[in-house]
Amino acid sequence: MFSRHISSISGYHMLQVMRFAVEEINNSTTLLPNVSLGYEIFDYCSNTKNFNSALSFISKNGSIKPKEKLNNYQPKVIALTGPYGSTRTMTIAPLFTMDLIPMVNYGASTSVLSNKLQYPSFVRTMPSNKDLIEMIIHIIRWFGWNWVAFIGSQDDYSSDGLKLFNKYINNTGICLAYQECLSSNANYSLTLKKIDMLNINVIVVFAWPQYASKFIKAAIANNIQHKVWISSNAWSMNKQLPREPGIAKIGTIIGIAERLLSLPGFNEFVYKSRGTTGAGLNDSEGAIKRKKCNQVCDYCSLLTAEEIINENPTFSFAIYSAIYTIAHALHKVLQCDMNECHKNTMVKPYMLLEEIKKLDFPLSGRQVKYDKNYDPTISYAVVLWRTDVNPPQFVMVGKYEKLPKIAFTIDNSLLPWHNNGSVPFSNCSVECEAGYSRQPEGFHSCCFSCEECRPNTYVNFSHNPYTCFPCAENEWSDEGSTTCKTRLVVYPQFTEIPSIIVMISAGCLIILLIAIFCLFTYNYDTPVVKSAGGSMCLLMLASLILSSISVFFFFGKPTFVSCLLRNGIFVFFFTVCISCLTVRSFQIVCVFKMAAQFPKAHSLWTNYFSSVKGGTL
Repeated sequence: MFSRHISSISGYHMLQVMRFAVEEINNSTTLLPNVSLGYEIFDYCSNTKNFNSALSFISKNGSIKPKEKLNNYQPKVIALTGPYGSTRTMTIAPLFTMDLIPMVNYGASTSVLSNKLQYPSFVRTMPSNKDLIEMIIHIIRWFGWNWVAFIGSQDDYSSDGLKLFNKYINNTGICLAYQECLSSNANYSLTLKKIDMLNINVIVVFAWPQYASKFIKAAIANNIQHKVWISSNAWSMNKQLPREPGIAKIGTIIGIAERLLSLPGFNEFVYKSRGTTGAGLNDSEGAIKRKKCNQVCDYCSLLTAEEIINENPTFSFAIYSAIYTIAHALHKVLQCDMNECHKNTMVKPYMLLEEIKKLDFPLSGRQVKYDKNYDPTISYAVVLWRTDVNPPQFVMVGKYEKLPKIAFTIDNSLLPWHNNGSVPFSNCSVECEAGYSRQPEGFHSCCFSCEECRPNTYVNFSHNPYTCFPCAENEWSDEGSTTCKTRLVVYPQFTEIPSIIVMISAGCLIILLIAIFCLFTYNYDTPVVKSAGGSMCLLMLASLILSSISVFFFFGKPTFVSCLLRNGIFVFFFTVCISCLTVRSFQIVCVFKMAAQFPKAHSLWTNYFSSVKGGTL
């Protein structure tokens, strides 16, 4: 867990947290009274060398019996914490889980470890990548961004995070504009230039600290400015990066971290352990170094208490709760009370695993419990890097909790954005105004143009923002509408001014027609009336009078009787009037045209068809 390299100060810090938790438990008179926890620590420097410790831990008297029954098998250790990192954990996890040895891990977040068919005894005290990715998506959606880049490293941690990110952004409106998993010798400058060319202003850096550090330093060197950097929990509390010259100009850095970043009594423990010997190692730590460590950590002995205390605390609570998880499970197996434990109980690893799934205990203001996949309850914070102050600060601006239900909030007033205080823009296209539908442009759904909906159509963004749907038959809408309105049926009333005007006009017309009808009737035998049509003329006047009366049935809500009267009267009598007018017009044409053009036809007409009483026309 520690080495001679300066980059492993955080690992040495983790070691001190583990030792602090063990000594705190051993000094407790209630958790494991009269029982002391012992431990062995193995520091590995590669994924293959950790097999030495793994095989040693699962052995019994130096030998391993894979087919031994669980009731008879007693390995060297009853539980394991660590190792740090998903790849290293997945390398040795099958060796422990096949014998149901609890592997209480604090630093492996890949989601595949939640599969209990493959890893039945794997327990973790840090959230899985599934929860971390969900939290990152919550942050992106909170600020309305949809055009983002995802940068990872070439390891199981990042590749799992990238796979989950691609899965969970479906149907969220977020587009992954650029993705890349970087190696240690990758061209970081070229990657940054591609991101800048695509106008991506939000970059998720889901990578281990060594890769994230190189990437951020490359951004400073390439003068990348005014971006939003979302950090995974692996480097969100890095102590060295915020001190890099010029880091303030690259934009705003938002990270994910544990809600509890300090452990009560830990600082005093470190000061005490640093002061016991001149070399900086107390007796117990020196014994560990002499017996088990496979590397000599000369640099660690030179570290001051302040350097250890001020190191990245991201995994401190996870380590602390991992040790306490084992202790509480052991408390149950040994049937401890406030005074003593049953030491004669033979503790088997599977007994601890059975009790771990039932645990629910408070620890430093947090509740420690596990779900069916042995994943912990989630209580994380959104932290802002204040690099504009000296020394740099980490300010909690939001929180994310999953139980009893998902609760995510961010205090926007605590975010002094680099963009004149306003939320940076990171979208492929400007959102369409109300009443405009999206017209896709290119491969990504986030890239589109806007087109206004035509009259009698509407767009519903919650249902489908890409289509202007037609209104129903009984509905209507204006141009650029988001909803349709129900058509209103309005009936003209007798009391309305336009109705009164129409009725007065119709009444005057009827009176005039009656007067003409009486006049023609009185002078029926005169040549003038006969030349005008005689009885046919009277029929036309009577039809006009009756069809005009139908006007008075067009007001108010129609009934069966009113519809019958207004339609029947008008249609019948007006048709009669038009028919008479047509016949009379034909007669006039015959009188004036047929005599000159068709004399024989005219003679036939006058002799057989146009005779009337009293003479011919």
